[in-house]
This record gives sequence, C-alpha cells and structure tokens, in this order.
Amino acid sequence: MKEENKKVWDNFKHTDPKFTKRFRSKFGRELTTVDPMYQIMRMTEMFGAVGQGWTYTVNYNYTDKLVFAEVAVATNKNKEGFWNYYGPVSSVEPLYNSKGGLDDEAPKKAMTDALTKAFSHLGLSADVFLGLF
Repeated sequence: MKEENKKVWDNFKHTDPKFTKRFRSKFGRELTTVDPMYQIMRMTEMFGAVGQGWTYTVNYNYTDKLVFAEVAVATNKNKEGFWNYYGPVSSVEPLYNSKGGLDDEAPKKAMTDALTKAFSHLGLSADVFLGLF
C-alpha cells in the first residue's frame, strides 16, 4: 500500500487512553469504548471544523420498538464544491429501556454509534477496534 494512502489512517490509529473506558458487554466480553467528543476533536484536528473541513448527514427510521440511524460522512469537497461522502453506516437502538419507559436518548445513541463506526473507516481509534488497546 502506498504511504500517502495511509496518511489519515496512520494519523488516527492511536487512541489517547485518557479518552477510553473499559466495560463489560451484554455478552460478557471486556471491551473498550472511546469518548465520542474525543472522536469529534480528532476529526476537527485532521480536517478542520465540522461543516467546513468535514461534515455528516443522519437519516432516522423508526419502528414500533427501534430507531435506526444511517450516517454518511464527508471529509473534503470535490472541484465542483460538493462533499465527497462515504457510507452509509448504520446503527440501531431500542426505543424503550428495560423498564418499558421511552428512552429519549435512543436516537442520539444510534447516531453516535453510527458515527463511531463511520470514523473507524478512516482509522480513528484503530488500535481499539483491532483489539490492540
């Protein structure tokens, strides 16, 4: 692979441990999560302010019990001034918590998870997602 093709990946692949947290998944596995604001900060460091150097779109779809977030991310504009998007990347969250109450944070959770997945395609926190952390 050409080195210039890995420029963004290599810049993003290492995660500052201060912005991570260990947790046990519902399947009993010990995993690491990355702070979403750290991810936004890293995107801003690399590409500039959101809306200027990078952007994203989110589409939500709902069922009776679930919310789906579909995210597309763009990191630069082409010669004609249009954003070059990649994605979509999706995530799903239950609309109701374990006690049966409405989880008004469900759309945000689904969007945040989808953005995390989309950012990982650029190599952001690759060490975490490759199990090297």
